Parts: sequence; structure tokens; C-alpha cells
Amino acid sequence: MFRKSKTLFLAACILSSTCVPLLAVNDDAGTIGFAALKTVYSARAVALGQALTGEAKNPDGVHFNPAAILGIDGNEIGSTYANSFIGGQGGQLQFLWPKNRFTAWGFALRYMNAGSFERTGIDPFGELIETGETFGAFNVTASASLAKRVSDAIDAGGTLKVILDQIDSSSASAVLLDLGLVHHPVNDRVQVGLSIRNLGLQTSYYTENKYKEKLPTTYVAGLSYRITPQLLGIVEVGKASGENVAAKLGMEYALNPALDLRAGFRSNAAEGYNGGTFSFLSGFSLGAGWSWRNYTVDYGVASYGDLGLLNQLSLKYEF
Repeated sequence: MFRKSKTLFLAACILSSTCVPLLAVNDDAGTIGFAALKTVYSARAVALGQALTGEAKNPDGVHFNPAAILGIDGNEIGSTYANSFIGGQGGQLQFLWPKNRFTAWGFALRYMNAGSFERTGIDPFGELIETGETFGAFNVTASASLAKRVSDAIDAGGTLKVILDQIDSSSASAVLLDLGLVHHPVNDRVQVGLSIRNLGLQTSYYTENKYKEKLPTTYVAGLSYRITPQLLGIVEVGKASGENVAAKLGMEYALNPALDLRAGFRSNAAEGYNGGTFSFLSGFSLGAGWSWRNYTVDYGVASYGDLGLLNQLSLKYEF
């Protein structure tokens, strides 16, 4: 059984690696609305290449797979801060409540402030002109997750989300649903996850003519494998609206009971950022986690090539 599970994990890695060359920009890139729904606020997830759909007993299931929040050890409250490009910043507050071994709840509040942008105009000759004015953009997302034990082999979950997105004086909102499953095979080293994220409908619009934005609906299959007691390998393949098929890989090594080292890769991070001195680093990520008593501090950094680095810091308290 051990050899069979190891072969399964290696096969999943090979399958995912075949997606890595698919770095061309999708024809629908830039046409999808509410892009903030794809932003992840978790330093651990960032370090692991955001490949957490197939990991069970995972507080980050509130974003990746709602079924995965079942089985965590205790109540948990956490926060994440992230810096982004051109002065943007965001973060998340979340609370996990494992009611019992059959039911778990999760709640999250996310925000992003994209910073300030210079407003430009167009002169009679079609040239851009400076107006001396600026405008901003921000969004807020609130969510509630529920996970239930279906059987010894299957956990199921759902997340209800509401997002408000504002650009300058225009705003739009949507109500969305995530659905997920976690399968526990006979070999407890292996966990398999499936999720569909961002199913829903738009409830208000940026324009008076009520132009309907395309939602970033995402389909993902993931697998995690406990290679040794200290080493975890995770892999997933997914497809989001407006993007090509993407592979995500992550490795986590427990250097000692208090310190975890992490690395990851995302094939879709290179979309739109090809070329330049540091483009070859796009998609790679690193991080670490330190635990002391009931406290955990996680740090993750992901490269977007010449566009820059995205840093995240998470703090958690379990009680």
C-alpha cells in the first residue's frame, strides 16, 4: 500500500508538471470581474504554491476547500497581512470553530486596498494627459464555511461569500458559493480534495446599464501525501475562468516540532509576466512557520518575476 500511494503521488506530480509549459496568456485574460476572489491571504498557502485543495484538517480550507476545515484540533483565530504591488495591501481575519468531529464552522473577512492611481485624460489628438487627480480601489469579502462528515471516507463542505468591489466612485457586488469534498483513502498518508469555487451571481453593477461581469469560477483537484512524518508533499491542478490550466506544487518539512520550512511553485504566475531579467523566478515561493505553545507565526514570499515579490505574514492562536 505504501508503494502504491507513493506511485500515485509521483504520478500526480508528473501530470502537474506537464502543465508548467502552458504559460501563454489565455484569450479571455483580463475579461473576468471580481478578480480579488482569487487572491489568497495565508502566508503558509503562499509559501506552498497555494496548493492546499487536497490537504485535510486545514484551516486554510475557508479559501481552498471548505470540507478541509473538519478535524482541526481546536478553535483558532488568525490574521494575515499582505503587501502587494504599487503600494497595495490587504489581509484577512478568520475564526475556525470545530463544533465536534462531525461538524466544523469557519468565518473569514478579507479586504484589499489597491492604493492610489493617477487619473489621466485624452486630448483631442488621442494623447494621454495628466489631470493632477487620483483615484483608488478596494474590496471587502465576508464568508461563512460549514464542513460535515459524510462517512469515514468523505467530508463535504460549502462556503457562502459576499463581495463588495469599488473602483473610484463605481462599485459592484456578488454572492458566491464554494463547494468541496475531501476523500480519506485507506492509506492515511494520502488525502484527496475536489473543489469548485466562486459559483454565484452579481447583485449590483459598476455601470448604469448593468453590465454583467464574468465570475472567476475555478475547478480544482488536489492531492496531499505524507512522504515521511516530517515531509509533506502536495499537488493540484485547476482551471479558473479566463486562465489556462494551472499546476501548483508544494513541499513542507518539519525541521523540528517548532519550525517548518516550505517551498512551492505555481505555473500560472508567469501568465502575463514573461520576459525581463527575473521572469524565470515567476511562480516560485518560499516560507517558514514557527510555533510556540498555542501561537503560530507564518511567513511566505512569492515571486512574480519582474513585477516583484508578494510578502505575507500570518499570526494564529489556538484555544
